[in-house]
Amino acid sequence: MVVGANNIGMNAANAAQAVSGRSSWFGPKVKRAELVDMTSQMAIMTRAGVDMASALESLVRQCTSPALRPILEEVHESVLSGNSVSESMAKYGHVFDATFVASVSAGEASGRLPEVLRQLSELLRNDMRLRNSVRTMLAYPILLSVVSSTVLLALILFVLPRFAEIFADFDAPLPVVTQFLISVSSELRMRFWFWVPLLVGGFTGAYFFKRSVTGRLMWDRFSLSAPILSGVTRSLLIGRVCRLLGIMIDSGVPLLDGLRLARSSVKNSLYVDLFVQLEDDVMNGRGLASALLASDFVPGSAGEMVVTAEKTGTLGMVTGMIGQHYEEEGEAKLKEVVAFMEPVITVVMGALVAIIVMAVMLPLFDLSSVAKG
Repeated sequence: MVVGANNIGMNAANAAQAVSGRSSWFGPKVKRAELVDMTSQMAIMTRAGVDMASALESLVRQCTSPALRPILEEVHESVLSGNSVSESMAKYGHVFDATFVASVSAGEASGRLPEVLRQLSELLRNDMRLRNSVRTMLAYPILLSVVSSTVLLALILFVLPRFAEIFADFDAPLPVVTQFLISVSSELRMRFWFWVPLLVGGFTGAYFFKRSVTGRLMWDRFSLSAPILSGVTRSLLIGRVCRLLGIMIDSGVPLLDGLRLARSSVKNSLYVDLFVQLEDDVMNGRGLASALLASDFVPGSAGEMVVTAEKTGTLGMVTGMIGQHYEEEGEAKLKEVVAFMEPVITVVMGALVAIIVMAVMLPLFDLSSVAKG
């Protein structure tokens, strides 16, 4: 059993190295939905007793994607030449990432490939569903913010200057709010050559700063510690990582290799540091307990359950259940945040519009009073 586990670990590590070394591709991009469908069909056919070469041949005939079809053809030819499925997939790291290839490799070595493919299809399908849910939930607040900002900008730049000319003709004293908005409008219109490049430069600088090491670290810390955002981010991150780790352990990937592959799939730098610490603890025989329980951004209940599962030998099953629970919890918290954001955006934008309308109407009332007098 030890030799078998070592062989699985070596296969998984070799597969991951192959993906990292041969991941360049200049053709059309394979859509996530296409990868999900392909994995699901492979899982169904292999569970029905179809060998992988025949399954790949069937997928090539059925595939209509101009991006995925040539890849499946080459993977099929590679398998017919005597290479394993994982080795053949490892040549296309832009489609089959290190985790995917390592899980397939472990499934081949352990004889559980159909079950591994089923779990991978569920993981990919859940990721796609979660991304679509996030996009759908954020679409309305973003659209509302853009439309409201456009309306406010139009009022300040085009509507307010027209009334400013009328007010100037009567030479009447204006309220402070009106004077301020007219000054802002005049400044933006007269010196747009300064403010537009400044705004574009600010957004560009913020974008590149966020992509830098320092900016990424600051954003990662903020996302895990902000009062409202942290609940969503922590739940989704720990859910994704635990679900992925559970699938790899159930597939037969050794814990250390599973931790390394999970670390490579995480974008948050604080979680990367956590997995580096976990790898060091596992290599030195300390287990997962100390690093997980000491972490400030891992939910305490998740850490306790992982520690208990490690002691009872049910780490794969428990981490998968933890991942599913926290992904669902994170999605529910995200819905709450979005439901809170929508009325807040509406109220704030409505208040700003009301201020602009008030700045226009108050002088008009004064002018009408003067005219009557």
